[in-house]
Amino acid sequence: MTITVHDIRNGIRGGVGRFKRETTATFTKEELAALADALGVLERDRSTNESIRAAVRVAVGVTEAADEADTGPFSKPELLAIADALGVDPVEGDEPEPLY
Repeated sequence: MTITVHDIRNGIRGGVGRFKRETTATFTKEELAALADALGVLERDRSTNESIRAAVRVAVGVTEAADEADTGPFSKPELLAIADALGVDPVEGDEPEPLY
């Protein structure tokens, strides 16, 4: 088995102090904001989810300028670059701890 996009996202969520998810889902605005905080993205670059994603791509070196950056959900290589920038090592099967 290999590390999945879900595993990487959960690793990133844990790395920025957010809750891990049981199901695969893109980052919420709150999760993107926490990610932006961790990467030092300026407040002026956070007006929408799309602008946050573009700024994160610039912050981790995926692209050089926000106006050139993709604004859609992160690809697996981009998620790996984000995890690397945060110093997060994604774990295969990274599921949240049970609440009970």
